[in-house]
Amino acid sequence: MQQRTSSVRNIKLNGLTYSGIFNIGDAVYASTKAKGIAVQKEGAVFSGDDGVQFENYSLFDMETNLPEQQQPVQKTTLQHKETIHVGDINLLGVSQAAIFQVGSIREVTSEARIKHFRRLMDDNTHTNQADS
Repeated sequence: MQQRTSSVRNIKLNGLTYSGIFNIGDAVYASTKAKGIAVQKEGAVFSGDDGVQFENYSLFDMETNLPEQQQPVQKTTLQHKETIHVGDINLLGVSQAAIFQVGSIREVTSEARIKHFRRLMDDNTHTNQADS
C-alpha cells in the first residue's frame, strides 16, 4: 500500500454509535459488526421489555454469506501528488457498522443486521397488535 498524507481542514461529526468507526490515519484492516432490533409503536408507550429478543429471530443466527475471494487484480497506480487535500467534511452520523476513514485502508469487512417492527394500534381494542 503506497503511503500518502491526508490533509483535512475541518471535520464535524454529530454522532458516532453502534460499532461505527471513525479513523484518522492509515489502517491495514477494519472490521465492524452490529445487530439491532428497532420497535416503532403507534401510541408509543414503552415498558422497557417489549418481549423482543435476538434469540427469537433466525436472522441473527445465520452464517454470513460473503462472496468468494477472487484472484488478485494486477494494477498500477500513479499518484500525482503525495498529499490528499480536503476542505470541510460535515457528517450527521457514523452508525451501525459504518466506517469513516481518512487515510489508506487495505481491507474492510462490515456487517449490520437490523430487524424492524412496526406495531399498530388495533382499531377495536386500542392495543398494539402482535409482531409478524
